[in-house]
Amino acid sequence: MRILLALLIASAALTGQQPGWTPEQPWAQKSAWAGSRACAGCHAELYRRQEASNHAQSLRPPGEIKELNQGLPYAREDRASGARLTLQSGPMLVAAKDSQRQELALAWAFGSGKKGITPLGRREDGTFVESRLSWYSNGGFGITTGAGQREPQSFTESLGRALSERETQECFGCHTTAYRPGQQAPPARHEMGIRCERCHGPGAEHARVMGAANAPAPSRQILHPGKLDAPSQVQMCGVCHGRPPADSDVAALRRIEQSPNTVRFPSQRLVLSRCYNESPDGLACSRCHDPHSNVSASAADHDRACVACHAKPRRVCPKATANCASCHMPRQQVMLHSLFTDHFIRTPERSEEKR
Repeated sequence: MRILLALLIASAALTGQQPGWTPEQPWAQKSAWAGSRACAGCHAELYRRQEASNHAQSLRPPGEIKELNQGLPYAREDRASGARLTLQSGPMLVAAKDSQRQELALAWAFGSGKKGITPLGRREDGTFVESRLSWYSNGGFGITTGAGQREPQSFTESLGRALSERETQECFGCHTTAYRPGQQAPPARHEMGIRCERCHGPGAEHARVMGAANAPAPSRQILHPGKLDAPSQVQMCGVCHGRPPADSDVAALRRIEQSPNTVRFPSQRLVLSRCYNESPDGLACSRCHDPHSNVSASAADHDRACVACHAKPRRVCPKATANCASCHMPRQQVMLHSLFTDHFIRTPERSEEKR
């Protein structure tokens, strides 16, 4: 309850927002989309790092992904449907049972491969279908997470789960750049993945203005997410990483605090922490994460982010002088194939109390 009380006391007003601001589309500029390559001329180093990042690789044509293709063909019996599922080159998912046979061409692959990759196909009637087979970085091919809990109700469903229109929009919306709410067509190749304009907003006008001589700062026509206040930035990132509830929604905050599965959603867990609620200027996502690069695997890099706030004269950890995250942000396995870092930053003693 101490955490919830702190949340109620802390000011979480979304300040500095333009009228009509939403976490999905936080930019205020009125502009056409320029495409990420338009950013490379002035921001070459940022572009290079971002292009190689997991964000940029979060949606790709499956034929381009070596992890998917080097293990093909892959086949296994699906006990739930009784069908034999085979991933073939193409790529294509085939389900066969007795004299029945169904095929699903796989056109998109969701996931950078850091944890896993799930292909998506489309039936002739236009329905998007999540493949019942996925690839995982810690075990190769297997049943798609969550699919094992849903028994196919027909032979057609043995290929995978049909997505609703809302689910389709959510999937593409978080894995593409210029995807608009309500858009029916899947993204073009150059819009796949999270690229520059997904966070900065459409940039054609910015490119035009900055190409002019002596462009004045107020007319640069682009959003700088790093300048958002912490609550706004956490809401913006939370669109895809678990949007936190309002700070007055005690019931929702309690559910997040008590449910182990919410470790998958760092934005939701972060708002529970004292680091977020008691930091004088707020703990925004970009304080610890460079959005243009992958999360560092170095414990020393994580320590530097912690020490930036917890250096003297503030009280530092009495137990250790390094590797802060291993105790205060433990990795937890809440899904068969994946470990997640818990962003509910707290002492190990409080972490144990919740188990």
